[in-house]
Order: sequence, then C-alpha cells, then structure tokens
Amino acid sequence: MQTTEDEKMPTVASEVGIDLGLTHYVVLSDGTKVTAPKFLRRTAHKLKRLQQSLSRKSPGSNRRKKAVIKVAKAHAKVADTRRDWQHKLSTTIIRDNQAVYVEDLCIAGLGRTWLAKSVHDAGWASFTAMLEYKAARYGRVFARVDRFLPSTRMCSDCGRVGDKMALNVRAWQCPCGSHHDRDVNAARNVLAAGQADNSNDRGAQVRPGLVRAPRDETVTSLSAVRSTRSSEAIAVPQNGEDVNGRNPCGTSDHRTRTCDAGGVGSTS
Repeated sequence: MQTTEDEKMPTVASEVGIDLGLTHYVVLSDGTKVTAPKFLRRTAHKLKRLQQSLSRKSPGSNRRKKAVIKVAKAHAKVADTRRDWQHKLSTTIIRDNQAVYVEDLCIAGLGRTWLAKSVHDAGWASFTAMLEYKAARYGRVFARVDRFLPSTRMCSDCGRVGDKMALNVRAWQCPCGSHHDRDVNAARNVLAAGQADNSNDRGAQVRPGLVRAPRDETVTSLSAVRSTRSSEAIAVPQNGEDVNGRNPCGTSDHRTRTCDAGGVGSTS
C-alpha cells in the first residue's frame, strides 16, 4: 500500500517494543501495561445460557431458529467489541511511536495448548495485523522479532540468559544486580532486537558480496574427478580419448581418427 503525504503522521522520536500477554494484553518497553479486556470471558455466562436454551429447542422448530439467531448475535457482539477495542489501541500505539516491534508468536501452536480459550479470546493475530497495516499507511516502521529470542529470561541490562521460568514467576533478579519485571524486561529485549535488525534500513550493504572459491576447493580438475569415480564408471575424456584408451569412434587404435556421420572411422 502506497502512502500519500496527507496520510503520514508527524514524525516522533520514540520507538517501542511490545510484549503480548494474557493477564496484561500489551506491555510496552516504557513500562506501560494494558490490562487484557477478556471479552469472551466476561460474556461467558450469557453465552452459556443462550446455548443451553438453544439445545432445549426441537430441531426444525421456529423457536430453535430464533435461538440460533440469538446465539449468533451474542458471538458477533463479542467479536465487534474486541475489534473496536483493538482498533483504538493499535491506532494509539502507532500515533505515539515512530517504530513498533512485536515478537513473532506462534499463535497457531499456542491455540492447541491448555491456554487455547484465552489465546483465542485475546486475538493477537488480528491486533498485530492492525499494527502492521496502520504502520504502512501512516509512514511508521513495523517489524516482527524472532520468536526464538529468549526475551523473558534475558537480562535487558547485561544480556545474560537465565534458566526457564514458570508462568507464575512475574519478577526475577539477575546476578548482575538488576531487578526485572518479567513482562517489561521482555518488551525491552524486543525493542533492542528490533532496533538491531532495523539498523541497516537506509540501504547499507548488510551481506558480503560474492567471492570466488579457492582453486583447491573446487572439484574441476581431472585428478579430483578420478578420485571420486571408479574406473568402471562414466569415462572422462582425455585429448579426444577416454580413460579406457578408446578413441571417440569406439576403437582401441591410439592414432588420431575422425568419424563420419555413420560412425565409421577413417585414418587421417
């Protein structure tokens, strides 16, 4: 999507890293925490009653058709409320920051764990998609950080990577003396990793050019080919002859011979 000058937002100096979670939906690298709204969890009791009412209706009856519509409207309201809230939050983040970095989570994998209901309720995929297209629209930078980055257990001050921590551990102490909030520390590491990956976005050469391989590393000489092939394999030509001593016409005569179109040899 091409961005026009009218759509671009004023340039700001701040950049932010985002750590996504379930208790706190968004934790920014500056320490800001946004509590997860949990729209599906909040309406679970109402949805349960509607679903129970639907199950008691006779199949094919008009009452069942009305109950189906009520259940569908309740789920649609949850989805619309979540989408509206995500739009407002993503717009605020894009407006206040010139660059936004998010960890590339494996949401499909998390959706198969015991946290599946909470993961689907969070809607991280749609939220990050909003950040991405809004950044492209308004002239901001958006990047995803490698999902294998140990952002939670890596000290944002000294870079030391600690042992794995349980989910109930919300704060930890690094041997260097730094005390970290688990989520804020992860957001800071995401910011640092995103800035490191984006350091050459002005067109600088980040990959070395092509270099000719040393001659002793290439397998192009006849001796190297001989060492890798048996004498019974495909013949390798030597000055018009193969390694079995036959000339191209198929005879064993070592004199120079030429072959006509029919394959009959004649002495030159």
